[in-house]
Amino acid sequence: MSGLSRVQERITLRNADDAVVEQLAEELSVPKAVARVLVVRKLTSYDSCKTFFRPSVEQFNDPFLFEQMERAVERIGRAIDTREKIVVYGDYDVDGITATVLMLRVLRRLGADCSYYLPNRLREGYGVSEDGVRKLAREGATLMITVDCGISSCSEVAIANCLGLDCIVTDHHEVHSEFPAALAVLDPKIPGCSYPYEYLAGVGVALKLCQALALHRGADDTIWRDCLDIAALGTAADIVPLTGENRVIASIGFGQMSTTPHHGLRALIEQQGLAGKTLSTAPVVFQLAPCINAVGRLGDPTAGVELLLTDDAQEAQRLAARLKAVNLERREIDAAVAESAYRWVEENGDELQDAGIVIGDESWHAGVIGIVASKLVERYYRPTILFAIGPDGYARGSGRSIPALHLLDALNKCADLLEGYGGHAAAAGMTIKTGNIEPFRERFNGVVREMVPHDAFIPVVKADAELPIPAITPKIYRILKQMEPFGPGNMRPVFFTRNVTNRTSPRMAGTAHLKMLLAEDGIAMDAIAFNFGDRLREVRAASSLSVAYTVDQNEWNGKTNLQMKVKGIEV
Repeated sequence: MSGLSRVQERITLRNADDAVVEQLAEELSVPKAVARVLVVRKLTSYDSCKTFFRPSVEQFNDPFLFEQMERAVERIGRAIDTREKIVVYGDYDVDGITATVLMLRVLRRLGADCSYYLPNRLREGYGVSEDGVRKLAREGATLMITVDCGISSCSEVAIANCLGLDCIVTDHHEVHSEFPAALAVLDPKIPGCSYPYEYLAGVGVALKLCQALALHRGADDTIWRDCLDIAALGTAADIVPLTGENRVIASIGFGQMSTTPHHGLRALIEQQGLAGKTLSTAPVVFQLAPCINAVGRLGDPTAGVELLLTDDAQEAQRLAARLKAVNLERREIDAAVAESAYRWVEENGDELQDAGIVIGDESWHAGVIGIVASKLVERYYRPTILFAIGPDGYARGSGRSIPALHLLDALNKCADLLEGYGGHAAAAGMTIKTGNIEPFRERFNGVVREMVPHDAFIPVVKADAELPIPAITPKIYRILKQMEPFGPGNMRPVFFTRNVTNRTSPRMAGTAHLKMLLAEDGIAMDAIAFNFGDRLREVRAASSLSVAYTVDQNEWNGKTNLQMKVKGIEV
């Protein structure tokens, strides 16, 4: 075994029609580099750019474009009127938790008798469980609304039907060969679905149901608009494209967070040192969401729901402190599992044979393997599946992929070796008998080799536009800021500058990062290259460099300066 090593990236420039760029730059009175950034996002007209830069709820689609929405709201309305017991069946990640909270808040404001049920990740696993369904039926529920789950729960919904428990499924995951025989199914990814936007997160689909309920019941739309901050938290955390309706949810929701009336969200913002700050995708995804995720990953997700539901300020502070502490514990577990996984790959991996990485270990915590799988993909640029092996002869797995491999399609070709699985192109979860891990590793590697061309295992940094260092000005940064919120489908613009020089000798920052001062035409700019420390000697020796980077602000010792955040280096 030769072991696997970090893969070096290559830089390419995205295609754009120069004539369209010229025209848009003139129409918008912006630099050509900015116009090019917009054009590669398929924003090629004044009107499309106006919609992009001014997101509003008026851009939301009619929720009744979901074919079965009318049936769903009529059944919920009847349950509200007759005081039936409604249960919202959620999921244990941030998307599922925020969807649960959103649904509960709106239903209760409409006068419903409703509670919620979240599965325990470690005992029940992902999705609707038979035990959960039977428990709800025993407790007298007659209507179950799933959020962020349910589309693959055909047998569980059939059991619910037999027990007199009507089901409305709201989900956003991709559909297997069949979908459940629920009273209504709302999922924009169902083949042939008439809803025009397919990229909603689970909380986004729940939001559309709440929007439809308000219309159906003649209620003021503030009952769901007031929850857009919670919807934005779940949308950003689920890493769905921040385009279309998702962009509207995130943009308005992030704006509401700074003055949120929700005590739990406010307490969490304060605990993370974000009070009084304008929030964007990065702090939401990397500071707020992990605290809510952590309790679900380590066992009991209900604390996340209770935090976002509470109307008691003191209780909110107590719960936020608990979530912060659990997240610190989760980070320690992450680090230990990641170190173990890195060691296995570097000792046992085979550069020629391993198109994918598949590892199982008895000591790993099932709640963090998805996070660690993402880290391995980032380092080695191979689809990765990690299994936490349990004492019962079964292992729970979590997978992450690279753009060239649709992970769910790959798992479909390994289905006979799995006890159950679900997910989408980029991520998936699964259960397997421990004895099948080795056969699965061999099969999965063969499938990946078959589906992915060899050159797709080299990460590509795609730059939107070329930009000389002297053109990196506060004005251009202010325009770029207006393109927020950034995320999939609208990533922070990446620029490319050729033949820059080191004004001073590059040095290490911390244990893994490079600090540089890059110059062009006599103008120097501070630059930081995270996780490029292993290239220090190469970068120091280079007479010139070409770099791909984003432009951001750096605050240090009370001063704020523009900074290049390097994403790729070619020597």
